[in-house]
Amino acid sequence: MDEREARLILRSFRPGTEDEHDPHFAEALREAEGNRELAQWLEDEQAFDRVIAAKLAALPEPFGLKTRLLAQSAAPAKARTPSWSLATALAAVAALLFLAAQIISLFRANAPATGTVANYTEEMVSFIRLPPSLELETHDLGVIKGWLQPKHSLPVDVPPRLVDLQALGCRILSFRGHHVILICFAREDARLAHLFVVDRTVLPDLRAGSGPVFNRSGEWMTASWVEGDQVYMIAVQGDEATVKKFLPHV
Repeated sequence: MDEREARLILRSFRPGTEDEHDPHFAEALREAEGNRELAQWLEDEQAFDRVIAAKLAALPEPFGLKTRLLAQSAAPAKARTPSWSLATALAAVAALLFLAAQIISLFRANAPATGTVANYTEEMVSFIRLPPSLELETHDLGVIKGWLQPKHSLPVDVPPRLVDLQALGCRILSFRGHHVILICFAREDARLAHLFVVDRTVLPDLRAGSGPVFNRSGEWMTASWVEGDQVYMIAVQGDEATVKKFLPHV
């Protein structure tokens, strides 16, 4: 199976359902496990599907639909005469599928290429609430930078206070279609510190030289700032004083 075939199959894969045990998807999922680009595509597709599902769930039901359905189900069997032929029903299904495709295309076309610091924070923290799976696991920061360099055109300057911690590994995430670097470190208190790096054009709200922007997401505190052509964000469990310990300019 090649990558094109795997993508066609995985477009209909539903995580958390019986699809996970369906042999039809097993080979395509194995292909994704060994293909970083395919795995990233699948992760982005599933995230987008969740957004679409939430949008559709928020739409109000057509006025009177429930009443009409209940009335139809309560009618005597002899009184119900099918008004639709099979061809008509199939045409209606096709029309609904076409409409869904147009809605999805519209969302994709209008999906913003940039975001706010707040929603960037929420999305990144949602990924690290549990210890994240890493594409590269190593304690050697030099190996991490070497692994990242071919995948990210700009160098990553790790803040000195994070360099003093033990590196655990890294991976590439995605935000608004842009790559986000994640490097994880072990703190002395057995908790983790996470460094995120993304192109500064993705977060136009941030201005160079304006100082770090702090955001809280549950028990996580983040600090984001512009450095060169990139936005850096450190995320730790704790308060503002905790995250300040790892900032380069505080």
